[in-house]
Amino acid sequence: MTLTTMPNAAAPLSGAPASSTDDESTFTRRPSERGGVTRGSEQPEGGWAGDIEGQRLFELVRSRMFAGRGALRVGRYRIVRRLGAGAMGEVQLAIDEQLDRAVAVKFVHAHLANQRFTERLRVEARALARLAHPNVVHVYEVGEQHGRVFLAMEYVNGGSLRDWIAHAPGWEPVLRAYLDAARGLAAAHSAGVVHRDFKPDNVLRSAEGRVAVADFGLAALDRQSSTSEDLEQTWDLDRSQSITDDARRSLVSRSGEVKGTPAYMPPEQFQGWSDARADQFALCVSLYEGLWGRRPFARRTLNEMLSGDVDWRPLTPPTKQRGRGWVPNWIWPLIRRGLAEQPDDRWETLDDLVAAFEHGLGRRRRRSWLLGSAVVAVGVGLFSGASVAWWGDDASVEDCAGVASELGLTWDRSQRAQLGQVLADAAAAPNATWLVDSEAAIVASLDRWRARWIDSRAQLCRGRAGGDPIVLDRLGACLERQRRSTQHLVELMLAGDLQTLREAPRAVLRLDDPRACAREASQGGPPDPPRALAAAVERARDELAGIEAELLIAHHETALARLEQLTAQVGELDYPPLTAELAHARGRALLDGGHAAAGLEALEQAADLAEVAHHDRVVADSWRRMASFSATQQTDVEAGRRWLRRADAAARRVGADHLEPHAMARLDYVRGNLELLDKQFVAAFNLLEPLVAVFEGDPDHQDLLFAAHTSTSLGVVVLNQGDRDRALELFAHALDLLERVHGPRHPDVALAAYNLGQLALEAGDAELAQTMLERAVQIWAHAKELELRNTGRAQLVLGQLALARGLSDAALGHGRAAAAAFERVSQTSIEQAEAASLVAAAHYFLAEPEPAILAYRRAVQGYADAYGADDVYVAYFRAGLGWALLATGKIDDARVEFESALAVIEAKGGGDEQAVDARFGLISVDVASGQLESARAGLARFDGQELAGMERMELELFRGVLALRGAPADRAAGAAALASARAHAKTVAMGEATLAILLDSVSATGDERRLAGE
Repeated sequence: MTLTTMPNAAAPLSGAPASSTDDESTFTRRPSERGGVTRGSEQPEGGWAGDIEGQRLFELVRSRMFAGRGALRVGRYRIVRRLGAGAMGEVQLAIDEQLDRAVAVKFVHAHLANQRFTERLRVEARALARLAHPNVVHVYEVGEQHGRVFLAMEYVNGGSLRDWIAHAPGWEPVLRAYLDAARGLAAAHSAGVVHRDFKPDNVLRSAEGRVAVADFGLAALDRQSSTSEDLEQTWDLDRSQSITDDARRSLVSRSGEVKGTPAYMPPEQFQGWSDARADQFALCVSLYEGLWGRRPFARRTLNEMLSGDVDWRPLTPPTKQRGRGWVPNWIWPLIRRGLAEQPDDRWETLDDLVAAFEHGLGRRRRRSWLLGSAVVAVGVGLFSGASVAWWGDDASVEDCAGVASELGLTWDRSQRAQLGQVLADAAAAPNATWLVDSEAAIVASLDRWRARWIDSRAQLCRGRAGGDPIVLDRLGACLERQRRSTQHLVELMLAGDLQTLREAPRAVLRLDDPRACAREASQGGPPDPPRALAAAVERARDELAGIEAELLIAHHETALARLEQLTAQVGELDYPPLTAELAHARGRALLDGGHAAAGLEALEQAADLAEVAHHDRVVADSWRRMASFSATQQTDVEAGRRWLRRADAAARRVGADHLEPHAMARLDYVRGNLELLDKQFVAAFNLLEPLVAVFEGDPDHQDLLFAAHTSTSLGVVVLNQGDRDRALELFAHALDLLERVHGPRHPDVALAAYNLGQLALEAGDAELAQTMLERAVQIWAHAKELELRNTGRAQLVLGQLALARGLSDAALGHGRAAAAAFERVSQTSIEQAEAASLVAAAHYFLAEPEPAILAYRRAVQGYADAYGADDVYVAYFRAGLGWALLATGKIDDARVEFESALAVIEAKGGGDEQAVDARFGLISVDVASGQLESARAGLARFDGQELAGMERMELELFRGVLALRGAPADRAAGAAALASARAHAKTVAMGEATLAILLDSVSATGDERRLAGE
C-alpha cells in the first residue's frame, strides 16, 4: 500500500489574516551559528592561540608572495584590518561576504576561554542579538573556533564618545549624546542585559552623529586576565599610593563578581553585586565628566574602595567648563540623584532619568520660543463640546502644568492597574494562559502614547500666547480625536473579552502618533462645520472615535452596525468632511471584515468625498489601505499600482515624504509586495531588503509588525530565487519579531510557527517542521476555541510526519485530534475527510482494518461531496479503502474499489506512477482469489520499471508468491524475491508492518511466510 498525501494538509503559507489589511502573519527559522575559520593553506605556527592580527598579516604577506587568495576568514567574515585591542581581546574590521557589509569581529583572548565564560557570553550576546535599537551596537553572531571566542558586531564608522567630547561644541550636544546612550542602555535592560562597564570609551559615535553603546556584557564575565597594570589603567588612581596585594587579589579573583572600570563603578559593584542601577551610576559619572571635565569623586586608592571606608558624596560641579560655557543649574540635581550611594535612592529606571532631562530641555526650548515672537509652538489641546479656541494671551506657562490630568479617564495608573487585573483574571482560564505575555507590550505602547500626548498637549498650552489660532484649533481637534479613540480602546480592553485581549498588542501599536498632529494641522484640513452644526458634528465624531476603537480591536461587524446607526443619525447634516470620514470607516470595516469588493468600493468613495472636502488625511489613508490590500490579499497588480500612485501623491501633499519617513517606508513595503506578486523578484528584493532595518530601527517599536511582515515578504522573494536557507533565516527573524510584539505563546505566533513548519517541510527539513508544528499545536491547545481549524491542520501535517517515520500510534493520535478540531468548527466535509484519511492510514498500518474501512469510507464520501466522485483524490482514497477491505478478506468488495480508482486515475490522464497503488491492489486481489494468470499478466506490466521503497517491496512480494505458486523450477527465484521483499521492507517506514499485512491479505502459506522472513 502506498501512503497518499492529503492534498490540503500542507496548505499554502498563510499571508495576512482576513481581519486586517495592515498586518500579515510571519514565520521563520533561527539562523544556525557558524564559526569556522578557513584559509588557503596550513596555519602559521602558534595556531589560534596566537594573535589574530599576526595571523592576518601572515596571510597578507603570503598572498603577496604567492599571488594567492590568502585572506584570513572567520566563517563568512573576511578579516581586513585591526581596529583596536583591550584586556578582553582584539577587534578586527571584517567583511561579511554573504551580505557584503563591514562588520567588527571581536576575538576574546584565548586564555579567558572556559565553559562558564563562553556560555555566559553566548547568553548575553544572544539577548543583544534580539535587541534592535539604534543606540546599541548590534551583535550579529557569537562563535568559537580552536579556543577563540568571537563576536561579529555592527561596525560603527567613528570614534569613542571620549574622543568626540574633547572637541564637542557645547554642553547640550554632550548631554544629548549621553541621553542617546542612556536610551540604548535602557533598551538593553529591557532585554535583560546589564552592561556593568559603561564609560565613554565604550560608547561609539559615528561620523553622522549616531551614538551607540558597545561591549555589552563583556565586563560581566570573569576577568581572569586582569593585572595590576590593567587596574591602574582603569582606575583614577592617586599615583603616590600603591595597590596592596590583598586588594589586587580581591578585585581580580572574586569568581567574576567584581568587575568593571573602577573609576565609573558604584559602591555595590565593589562589593560583588550590581544591577541596572549600576549602569545608571556609571552613566552619571560619565556625563558629569563630559559636562565639567572632571569626575565627581575625589581621588581615592583602590584599597580604600575595597575596604568600604569611602565618602561617596559627589563634588559640586564647577560653574562652567573651559571652552564649554555655562552648564544650566537644573542639570546637576538630576545627575546628583543618579550618583546616590544607595541604589534605591537613584532613579527607578534610566527611562525616568531620560524623561527628566527631556523635560528640562523641553522647558528650556519653550522658554526661548515664548521669548521669540517669530516662532510658534505647536501641540495639541483638549476639546470640550463644540469648537474651542486653543489660543489667547491671558494664560501663564504655569497653567499648563496639569495637562496630564486630562488623561485621567483615558490611560493613567488606575486604568493600568485595572488592565493588569483584567489580564490576570483572563489568563487564569485554561485557554488563555498566553495572555500573561501580552501585558508588558500593551502597557509599554500605551505609556508611550500617553507621554507623547501629554508632551504635545503641554507644548500647545504654552504656545497659546503667540500661536496661529487656526493651526492651534486643528491641533486640538486632532489630538482630541486620538484621545477619544484611545479611551474607547482602553474601555474595550477593560471589558475583558478574550478576542479583544488577543488583538490588543497589535491594536495599541496601531494607535495614531500624537506627534503627527503637528504636521496634520500645519498642512491644513477640512473647513470647520458651520456654527449651527458644530455640536452635532462633534457628537458624531465622538461616536466615530468609539467605532475606530472597534476597528483597531478587529470588531468589524460591531463597527459596521454602529456605522449604520450613526449614518442614519447624521444623514441630514450637510457637512462633507464627516461624510468622508464615515465612508472611510465603513470601507475599513468591510475590507478588514472579509468583504473585499464592498470595502474597496467604500474606500474609493471615501477618497473621492475627501478630495472634494479637502480632507487630506482621509484621502491618503484610503488609497494606502486599498494599495496595501492589493499587495497582500488581491492579485490585481495593475489596480494595486494605480492605487499606490494615488497614495504616493496624497502622502506627498500632506508632507509625509519629509516629516514621516516611516509612512513612506510603508508605501515602499506595498510597492515591494506588488513587485513580488508580479514575479519581479529582483525589483522586489531591492525595495524590501532595506526596509527591514528601517522598520526594526524604530526605537519605539511602533513598526515591529511591519518589520516582521517585510522580513516575511523578503523571505518569499529569496525563496522564489532558489535560496531556501536564506528564506528560512528571514522567516525565523520574522517569527522573532512577532514574539516581541505578542509574547511567545500568543496564537498569532503559533500561526507563524505553523507556516514556518510548512515551509520547512517543503524545504526537506523534517526536524524543523516537526518542532514548529508541535509548537503551534501546543500554543493552540491552550487557546482552544480561538484556533481549532489551524490546530486541525497542524495535527494533519504532524500525523503525516509520524507516518513517514513509522510511528503509526502517534499518527493515529494526531489524526483523531485533527478530526475532533474540525468537527467543532467546520461544516464542510473536506477537512473532516482529510482527518479521516489520516486516521484510516494509521489504523491500516496498525493492522486494524475494520476501523480503517470506516475511516476510509468517510474520507471518500467527504471528498466526493466536495469535489465530485471523479476527483483523483477520491480515487486515491478508494484504493486505500480497497487495501483495508482486502485485509479483512472482502476480496470482491476490494476489487470494486481498486477498479473504480484505476478508472478515475486513467480518465484524469494519470500515468503509471499515479496508478501503481490501484494496479498493485488488483494484483493482490487476483493472488488472494487464486486468479494467478491474471495476476501474472498485471505484474508483467511492471517489467523494466524502476520502483523504490514500499512499491519495490510490494513488487518483490508478488513476484515471490506467484513464482512459488507456479512451476517447481521457479521456486529458487520465488525464494530470492521474497528475501528481497523482506530486505526492502526494512529500508522504509512501516515496511515490515505492511509486509505482514500483505502476507495475510494474499493468504500466504507457512512456507511463503518463512521465506519472507516471518
